[in-house]
Amino acid sequence: MAYRWRSRDLTVPVTMVAVLTMSGCGALDVPRGPEAASPVPPRPPATSAEEPTEGSTGASTGTSLAKEGWFGPTGPLHARVEMREVERLADRSVLRFTVTSLEDEPRHTGNAFGTAAGDFGSYRIPLVDPVGGKVYHPLTDRVGTLGSKPGYYKPGVRYETVVYYPPLPADVRTVTAITAGTAGEFTGVPVVDDTGSGSAMSSTAASGSAMSSTAASGSPLAPTAAPGSTPQPGTTVSWPVREPAGQVTSSIQDLYGITESPEKTTIASGGDETVGLRTDVLFAFDSDRLTARARAVLDDVAKETREKADPDRPPILIEGHTDGKGTHAYNMALSLRRAEAVRKELQARLGGAYRYRATGKGETEPVAREGGADDEEARARNRRVEISYRVKQPAESSTASETEGTRADEPTTGGGRPAPFHADDGETVAHRTATRQPTGQRLRIDVKPFYRDGAYLVAVFDIVNLGPGNLGAGTGYGGGIAYIGGWYTGFSVVDPASHTVYRAVRMGPDDPRGPDDYVDPGWATFNVEPGTGNRGFFYVPAPPPGVTSVTFDAGPFGRFDNVPVR
Repeated sequence: MAYRWRSRDLTVPVTMVAVLTMSGCGALDVPRGPEAASPVPPRPPATSAEEPTEGSTGASTGTSLAKEGWFGPTGPLHARVEMREVERLADRSVLRFTVTSLEDEPRHTGNAFGTAAGDFGSYRIPLVDPVGGKVYHPLTDRVGTLGSKPGYYKPGVRYETVVYYPPLPADVRTVTAITAGTAGEFTGVPVVDDTGSGSAMSSTAASGSAMSSTAASGSPLAPTAAPGSTPQPGTTVSWPVREPAGQVTSSIQDLYGITESPEKTTIASGGDETVGLRTDVLFAFDSDRLTARARAVLDDVAKETREKADPDRPPILIEGHTDGKGTHAYNMALSLRRAEAVRKELQARLGGAYRYRATGKGETEPVAREGGADDEEARARNRRVEISYRVKQPAESSTASETEGTRADEPTTGGGRPAPFHADDGETVAHRTATRQPTGQRLRIDVKPFYRDGAYLVAVFDIVNLGPGNLGAGTGYGGGIAYIGGWYTGFSVVDPASHTVYRAVRMGPDDPRGPDDYVDPGWATFNVEPGTGNRGFFYVPAPPPGVTSVTFDAGPFGRFDNVPVR
């Protein structure tokens, strides 16, 4: 997730650790010595499934879905969040959870749980379907997110909260809620069906009106806190809920997995796929004639395209790209000739069942920034031919198969079952210290075991500030210009056997106008003082089921081999 209001510069590769020296241990070493004795991140353990809390259990699981953490990009709120369920109604879905402030005095949340400025005090929490490869965003109107509208959190008071979403499909049984804080992802949130007694949500309600707690299904069950009242610690109350003002906006996006190999980069979702072939593999320098090796590569691409591309939703688009060397006119002509060469080969293999379109983009759409220390590698990445198409959609599920629960309980082509609630990150399996030069600012990354959630792998770690100064509020670990928007897109996961690189999962198609959203906490530095730390995570496409350990490329912290996958 990305806080859209921040400047683009904050999502470019980390400037605060641009020049680093590293020390510490590699994979599967436990911290020891002075570095290990440094203060650990101020992150209390999550409530485990064996520690149920009254009123906080998942409706269909009987387990506590609770974590403590720090929420919000500036002056974070220390709180305990307990997810209960997502209630599926006819016209919307409702996320139910409670928030208990662990602060010593009343605090307003600002946008502690949201991911958009201008919508302060709301809960813009994405819901991820890790099996179906979709993300559901809260319903919004011209005022902001629909659901509870919080005020000041009193210490020790449990505030029941609801957020409204588009209706979830009938075969979705659990989702993962992504919070903007060190608690991060809440996997295994159960989805339950409404009894059908609730009334429909009005889409023309007057601005500022509130839904009664008994007016409709999906409303809070606890009494609403009266204005000016002072609830006592240990009590449960709810915030007022605002009905929509005017038109309601619904947003459902595909999740895009990004994988890289020496020959190609693939960006795939359930709806479309783009295969970027390195032209250094396809063509000789300054040439549009395919090499012998290129023909074998295109054989594989054609086979995959035949399996996935939908001929009823044309075209198959072939785009040529060059690096920044040479004139614009020359690059445009060369990129078009190369795209045409690939089109002819694909058409010869696939036949007339598909329609094709070839274009040349020249140097106008780079995916790597040229002119830096890695200029040669950046130019090689920019020289590519991209093949894009719409993916065939499976037939509609029958009522019987939905009833039998095949989608939720069985592994899918996307790869695996959704994760149960992930209560504890486990022991640190590796750590390393990095020092920023010339300031001497020191950071330590503590790597945790990774785990699978449906079609994805969740990379988990803590980053601790060892001092001597505070971290900048916006410090992130972003990748190159192809991955602007994510807070950990400079990190990646590598399958050591195939050497496939798995990058951060993106929410929705690439937005050429600005930063994209990724499945991450929406911020990287909630705590900034020396001796404090921040739990980080990000989703990548899951490697094959037989992979039990991976290499973690932690950008400025270096690479960690043999990180276990559980």
